[in-house]
Amino acid sequence: MKDESRKKINLRRFIHQLWFLLKPSHRKIWWLIFWVILVEIFSLIGPYILKIIIDLIIDFKIENFQIILFWIISMFISNQITSLFTYIKDRKSLEIIADSDFYLANNAQSKMVNLSLAYHERENTGNKIIKIQRGINRIRELLLSLFWEIVPIFFQVIFTMMVLYWVSFWFGLTITFFVPIFIWITLKVNKKVHPDRVKIYKKGEEAYGLMTQSIININTIKSFVQEKTEVNKFKKVNKIVKKSALKVFGTTMKYNLLRTLIINLGRTTILFFGIYLIWQGAVTIGSLVFVVSISEKALISLFRISRLYDQIMESSEPLARLYELSLEESEIKNPKFGIKPKFLVGEIEFKKVSYAYSDNKKKALKEINLKIKSNQMTALVGPSGGGKTTLARMIFRHYDPQKGQVLLDGENLNKYDLYEFRKHISIVPQDVEVFSTTIKENIAYSRPKATFEEVKKVAKIANAEEFINDLDEGYETEVGERGIKLSGGQRQRIGIARAILANPKILIFDEATSNLDSYSEKLIQDAMQKIRKKRTIIVIAHRLSTIRKADQIFVLENGQVVEKGTHNQLTQERCGLYRKLIDLQKLNQVE
Repeated sequence: MKDESRKKINLRRFIHQLWFLLKPSHRKIWWLIFWVILVEIFSLIGPYILKIIIDLIIDFKIENFQIILFWIISMFISNQITSLFTYIKDRKSLEIIADSDFYLANNAQSKMVNLSLAYHERENTGNKIIKIQRGINRIRELLLSLFWEIVPIFFQVIFTMMVLYWVSFWFGLTITFFVPIFIWITLKVNKKVHPDRVKIYKKGEEAYGLMTQSIININTIKSFVQEKTEVNKFKKVNKIVKKSALKVFGTTMKYNLLRTLIINLGRTTILFFGIYLIWQGAVTIGSLVFVVSISEKALISLFRISRLYDQIMESSEPLARLYELSLEESEIKNPKFGIKPKFLVGEIEFKKVSYAYSDNKKKALKEINLKIKSNQMTALVGPSGGGKTTLARMIFRHYDPQKGQVLLDGENLNKYDLYEFRKHISIVPQDVEVFSTTIKENIAYSRPKATFEEVKKVAKIANAEEFINDLDEGYETEVGERGIKLSGGQRQRIGIARAILANPKILIFDEATSNLDSYSEKLIQDAMQKIRKKRTIIVIAHRLSTIRKADQIFVLENGQVVEKGTHNQLTQERCGLYRKLIDLQKLNQVE
């Protein structure tokens, strides 16, 4: 329903959304309109002076030579002033377009990074980024068209009609008759070809997606010898784009013949009335030249607005996306006068916490009650989908409980300043996100002002220095996009070093060893032991060997705590879930 509503463009809504997004430029736009009006008024002065000169030449008298010379100089000055005003108008236009490119992109990026994690999990963020960029490009194209064509032509036609009515009612009537017909034909042809233009846009987007997908998954494509399949899939979609484009061009060219006929009829009618009025003595020859020159300019300009309707149609969807994004609000609200802790004790308590994801009726957490003690290692274990990661993310306030409370040092988590309390928490996820930069900058991301010595120190604690020193460029090694040049274990150790550098009171390991070989797992377990002193450590793990030394273990299943205790205590429960998981791992039946 949402897409269907967008196909039928509501012009008032479109203008409202565009005006809202361009709010920082409102003042400049009003000034631009002032300069456009000034340019269009002055552009009529030159042709009118030419009309006076022609009339003086036709009825030439030697005593009028100085007057003619005066008007020639006046025409030159008028044209120069018009050029100066046009230059100012064009500079103002470029400033607005450059400004809008800058703040639309900045606002979109700022909004995206500040929205809650739940929003990004709900939306296809990768596609959204592409569509936002296209939206900004479409708005730029629309503004170029508006500032250089639509707005100037609108005032040009208005002022031309006023002047023509002033010269003679018949001239004004001619333009008033033919202009609406031309605009009606233009709208009709654009409506007719719009479905094919939408197809070009949609299928072009699909073709772009196929190309991107094939490059991203190039290893799989080559491994299964599917190069021809991918090329043929792309060709098939691209062929539809070509067919639709040819159809649009063919239809537009046919209607161009009709529009040219209207323009020619307008020219002929003006000439007919002009000659008749000269014969009647109602106008001069100079007046006819003046009328022909300004009406010709106005009629030809109408061709330039033929793409307006289509540009609005093409811009409406990306414009709506940017508008909706600008109105989007984070589900996680930062309190206005939140607590800004200088340090944390590191005690976390969940009181009857329940939570369900928006796309799932089943609760991820069901009235969870547990206490994570300060300066201890607490492990969360259990089958996949038990609620372990959801629980950990609530400590960061990526999600808020729908029922119950999460307490940090005895205070409700939602009373803390969001950005201040998060500085005291770090996480090492299962898939460490590595930026396309150097190893040094990746480690220092948690504290960009850290010294090189501090970076080296945490790398050594995380057992990362071992492989870093073997690299040709050491800490200055570029890791490639998404850390493609590093192994899984190496990325994890960089993630641990990054987390340690932040010097957090609470450190979370979310499945940090699940995809690693035994050697890498051992190195990471050693790193955990090195940094656990005076920290609250929370470990989420499937591999139970990782959490044997935990001070307390909570076993979660179906969003509930079903067991708790130490490793030795839980292994004594012969019918318990933890003991069952231990036995299955001994048989290599689970990881």
